Formats: sequence, C-alpha cells, structure tokens
Amino acid sequence: MDIRKRIQDLQDAKTEEEKGNITAAIKKEYDSLSASEQEFVQKEFSKSLDETLEETAESLKKIDIAIELLEISKYVSISRIANDYFGKSGEWLYQRIKGYKVNRKQAQFTPDDKRKLSMALQDISRKAHETSLRII
Repeated sequence: MDIRKRIQDLQDAKTEEEKGNITAAIKKEYDSLSASEQEFVQKEFSKSLDETLEETAESLKKIDIAIELLEISKYVSISRIANDYFGKSGEWLYQRIKGYKVNRKQAQFTPDDKRKLSMALQDISRKAHETSLRII
C-alpha cells in the first residue's frame, strides 16, 4: 500500500463522494494486509502526517511574515528594501514573502535572509526615528 499516493488521492478528490470512495478503498486494502504490514502502513502514515504538519507550520510562518510586512508595505517600498538591503529585485523579495513557486520550488527565506530583513526593518525604524527627532 502506497500511503503517500493514497493521501495525495484524498487531497486531490473533488467531491465528498469521491473522498468516500477513496477512503473505502483504502480501508478495504488496509484490512487485507497482515498485522506486520498494517504496522508498517501506520508508521508510514504517521511519518507522512509529521511531514505535513511541519510543512503546514512552515507555511504559517510565511503567512505571518506576509501579514507583518503588509502593514508596513503601505509606507515603505518592499522593492527598495530588496534592492538596498539584499541587492535583489522587489520580485525576489515578494516571491519569498508570498511563498511563490520559483523553478518548481517554493521560494522561502533562509535564516540569514530573515536576519537581514529584521535588521533592514530595524535600520529603517532607526532612520525614521532620527528623522522625526530632527523635524521637531
């Protein structure tokens, strides 16, 4: 039993009836397995579930970054941040913020990119604060 394929089939199902049919087929195939084969399938399912949870957690982190940057992007140019602090295009930064696929892989921030972005925002904040003090 290829548990990853079965999970993908369930995710791809378009209707509840289709999901029900796939679930019934999985149950029938699972019930026909020996106890050791069922144990193996359970471990594979558990591993697949853990991977899915990790991917979901990573997606939520990306959404958090996008939400956080949404507010400041009204006032600060994301393209300018990309150019000035990363030496990259605005498109490059937006791909990471929004998790777009690039070359069939989801673009994401590396830990170093996250540190750079944080430092860039701190630098912009410092500059804005210093400017505010000079105009009083």
